[in-house]
Amino acid sequence: MKKINTLLLGSLFVALLFINGCDPIDDVYLTLAMETEFSTVGAGSSIFISSNLCLSDFEDYEDNKDNLEEIRYVTSAYFTLSATQGLQGQNLTLTLYEANGSTQLFRYIVPAFVAATYINNPLEITLTQQEISNINAYLLDPQEDKCFVATLEVSNVTASTTPYNLSSKLEFLTELKIKP
Repeated sequence: MKKINTLLLGSLFVALLFINGCDPIDDVYLTLAMETEFSTVGAGSSIFISSNLCLSDFEDYEDNKDNLEEIRYVTSAYFTLSATQGLQGQNLTLTLYEANGSTQLFRYIVPAFVAATYINNPLEITLTQQEISNINAYLLDPQEDKCFVATLEVSNVTASTTPYNLSSKLEFLTELKIKP
């Protein structure tokens, strides 16, 4: 009788494994912070800087690209790393393009720009739903290395001394969905 109970219990256990499976993890997500830096020294009344970045520039993407199911935009922010005292201007314009440099994914404008404001207080870039959809559509094939062109523009620039300098970065957070 004990052998029959053990056999029934063992059979029940095996049946439950087949029904429920043995993979306790459904989905695995990883946050990828893609950032690009802007740096300039100038004396003119305007700043224009452009920078290129690709998914393959980031180790987390490279390590997981063969197992990616999805890449999804989460948020983005602008940071001033350092700047000449008193550096300010009008219409800080941050733009992100597809690799071709002409298909715009988003454009974000801050009418009055004071560089020091964003040294310890990042500027959260709030996008429209359409801009978020544009980025996610561009990232649709997660195994394809996507590249971007990011630009920073400021007009009517003034600073306490010239030449002035500005060192800053733009950061994009994405979520990588990885096959378990």
